[in-house]
Amino acid sequence: MLIDVQKLRGAACVLALFLAACDVETDRTRYEVGESGVATFRNELRATLFLGGCAHFDYEKRVGGDWISQGPDIQCFWEGTAQPVPPGSEVVDPIHAREPGLWRLRYPVGVGCSAKRPLSQCARIIEVTSNEFEVAASHCVTAGCSGELCVEAGFGNTIATPCEWRPEYECLRDARCGRFGPGGSCAFEPTPELAACLETAAG
Repeated sequence: MLIDVQKLRGAACVLALFLAACDVETDRTRYEVGESGVATFRNELRATLFLGGCAHFDYEKRVGGDWISQGPDIQCFWEGTAQPVPPGSEVVDPIHAREPGLWRLRYPVGVGCSAKRPLSQCARIIEVTSNEFEVAASHCVTAGCSGELCVEAGFGNTIATPCEWRPEYECLRDARCGRFGPGGSCAFEPTPELAACLETAAG
């Protein structure tokens, strides 16, 4: 089988140019479990690029010597139509720190796409990865006689609350305590399930 060396070199140059003109960067390189942040995808090419219509990226975790996909935050039942990113523009995506370890984000980026078709039907898809970031164990802990508080670890043993039971405390038993509050403060994760449980308990 003969290999066209010139075509191979040309493809390598296009890929190098593409990767140099696309950039994905997280707002930090270290998070605690449960913290939120953002990832910024920048298009510095003179052509429009395209991202996935449902989820823009997958999380990847370093396991041994390999990067293993951990899936997106959104469960996609259909990939949706490709989202255009015009030249010189950027897209900011929310990210959430999962379990401890070394992580990165992988963006499938399309060229030669139509905004009316899915990303999988683009002329070419090239994967762009973000910087690596570390996720460390959270320093938020549950406290209070009934486990009704989510506070900084250093304050957990200094807070005394009345030993009483309320129906809403049952909802907090399965809730995640982490940096889910304003400005990254400790709080229970505000999921739809927790909100519904608290509403039922209050009623």
